Amino acid sequence: MTIGRYTPRFPRVTRLTLIAILCAGFARSALATPEIGNYIAAIVNDSIITYQDVHDASRKSLFALKEIYGRQQDVLRAKEASVMNEALEALVAKTLIVDEFKNSVGVVPENMLDNQISQQIRKQFVDRQNFRKSLRQEGISFEKYRKMTHDELVMHFMIERNVRSAIIVSPQKIEGYYTNHLDDYKVGNQVKLRMIVLKPASAPTMAGVKKLAQELITKLDGGAAFSEMAAIYSEGSEKRQGGDWGWIDKELRQGLADVAFSLRPGERSGLIGRANGEGDEYSIYRYDKDGHLAKVLKYREKSGDKDQLAEEKDFSNDPSGAAAMPDPQEFYLMLVEDKRTSRIKKLAEVKDEIERNLVVEERNRLQKQWIERLKAKAFVRYPGN
Repeated sequence: MTIGRYTPRFPRVTRLTLIAILCAGFARSALATPEIGNYIAAIVNDSIITYQDVHDASRKSLFALKEIYGRQQDVLRAKEASVMNEALEALVAKTLIVDEFKNSVGVVPENMLDNQISQQIRKQFVDRQNFRKSLRQEGISFEKYRKMTHDELVMHFMIERNVRSAIIVSPQKIEGYYTNHLDDYKVGNQVKLRMIVLKPASAPTMAGVKKLAQELITKLDGGAAFSEMAAIYSEGSEKRQGGDWGWIDKELRQGLADVAFSLRPGERSGLIGRANGEGDEYSIYRYDKDGHLAKVLKYREKSGDKDQLAEEKDFSNDPSGAAAMPDPQEFYLMLVEDKRTSRIKKLAEVKDEIERNLVVEERNRLQKQWIERLKAKAFVRYPGN
């Protein structure tokens, strides 16, 4: 079998060691030289996969890892090596699948490949001028792009034929998964919440924002629909939905959640404010019906389920103390439409989610088995080992 000219320059360097070298501090300069970049990572039948191929396939992931772990060099190198190992195995699998296609099916019709490239240009690049510009920026030739598109078509076809078509998820399997994972479907107490969020953009000053909030309370007391007021005045992300947050349990900061869960179905909160403190602290302001600051609750953020209530001040009989408090950064009005106690979600609520999970598990299992069968009848070597 012809495998091309292969002369290993570093016979004592293992595959993992080379990956570590590529991920080390001088990897950028090393990859620019043929000694490392062109070293053979794997031989699959008549194809050669170099470490440059592996690095190119890992480029985006390596960049993301560097952004996250740039100050933890030992951790960074270990994670980079893991990513590049995964990329190498993915390249080996792709080569095996493409070879299997050639042996069992034949070739992709040229007109099909041309049509696929034209569709991708329209979808991703709008026109051929932008397409060619993007290829130049990526340093990819049209021939390489064409081969990449060819391989993607082949991969999709072969996986569909050999893996996806064999996936069967029965109702009994879904029920069994649900029964064995009941803890995953436990939910705590929940409230169905609408909320109006008023930020500095709502008025020129925070005093103006507070005045607007009090005007909204007057309108709501007069019969205005909460959803309509939210759709008009709220600065929250749920503005278009009339301030509708749906059913929530842990989505809010603890200080706001404490207010929401204290309300009865159909009950509306008074005016609430939030002020940022030092470090991981924040305060929730509770106002009385006349708009006077009545209570301030200071919380400390925690990594667990609940923030810690650190301090509570009551200004009901201390107007001067309330006046000394800094302005909050945001104001809120809440409406609890309904409540429900902690429970386990019914099978009907999570059936689709379970089916998706099982399909993914089964697809991974079948694809792994298929790739192992392809490896068993192919020539696959890792020269660095």
